[in-house]
Amino acid sequence: MHIAQYAVKIPVRQNAFSSENREQGLVRRGLLLSNSRDLQVLRPSPGAIERRPRLEDGKYPRRRFLSHAVAMCTLPSLACTSRPTPQRQSVRLAVRGPFPESDLRARAELLSRLGYQGIELGPVYLEPSADQILQQLSDTGISVSAIVGSIKLLDPDPEIRAAAIELDRERLELAQQLGAMGVIEVPTFGPCRFEQGTDTGLEDGILVEGLKQLAPDVSRTGVMILLEPLTRKETHYMNRQGHGARIIESVGEPGFALLSDFYHMQMEEDDISRTLEQFGKYTAYVHMADGERRTEPGSLPFDYRPGFRKLKNHGYSGWLTVESGATDSPEPALARARAYILSQWDEA
Repeated sequence: MHIAQYAVKIPVRQNAFSSENREQGLVRRGLLLSNSRDLQVLRPSPGAIERRPRLEDGKYPRRRFLSHAVAMCTLPSLACTSRPTPQRQSVRLAVRGPFPESDLRARAELLSRLGYQGIELGPVYLEPSADQILQQLSDTGISVSAIVGSIKLLDPDPEIRAAAIELDRERLELAQQLGAMGVIEVPTFGPCRFEQGTDTGLEDGILVEGLKQLAPDVSRTGVMILLEPLTRKETHYMNRQGHGARIIESVGEPGFALLSDFYHMQMEEDDISRTLEQFGKYTAYVHMADGERRTEPGSLPFDYRPGFRKLKNHGYSGWLTVESGATDSPEPALARARAYILSQWDEA
């Protein structure tokens, strides 16, 4: 018996399907029958199922009882198959690290075997041309998710800052050629090198001015600038998502967004769920690692679901990228991380 027997009895609004679909056949959520002849073939004959089996000497015949019991158990499960399967909100998985070796093609082949879709590229992999990089990735099915920018937009030397802006322009072009969605910018590492005390106003102004200079290039290439707040262990500046959001608002141009790194948020945010509820609308890219030791997702395990839930509420559909160490060797760590991330995303 086929569930089409029951699907065709569901009333459908007059304009639910296009004329093309009506000509080609019946379209349902998750059910496509090629033409009306299929319906006739799949419909059981009138005598195929007895509505009320007759009794013999006041009892059901054993064989008939069993056949009806099987039919009754089967029908509910068939009915369930006509319902659309819940679809995973569109996200893709990428890796910045860990890797067992430095060769880019070997890294891509490993990710392909493990079921990842993308790789994030740091500066060491950005010296070749776009064509050379893409050639190394060819036939692996692995895309470039994002690349790293100049990381010097808050250098105290104006000439170095100007060179950093020019490098970011080049990186935006390179990202466009590679098909990457963004260029990652950490404004600065280490302690403050400006005479400003604890007030970040001077650095905020310099950063906003530099980003505004990049706005035409962002618009032209269609590649985003991703601001990444870091833990205080790595930088004195921009440790929390809210600070990054303020900078984006001050720039006031499209194409600037947050990279929300769950490792740094574990170290700096009071409540990741509340943080992403407030600022997740600015998030366009995600990094993940577990705990202070920054091991692969699922190794503690850290619960990503509250944060993922807020990102889903904001409609997030970008990359989820592993940037971590490994508790053992990279390959099994990445295999476990992939399974854990997908289960956490689905459960969020």
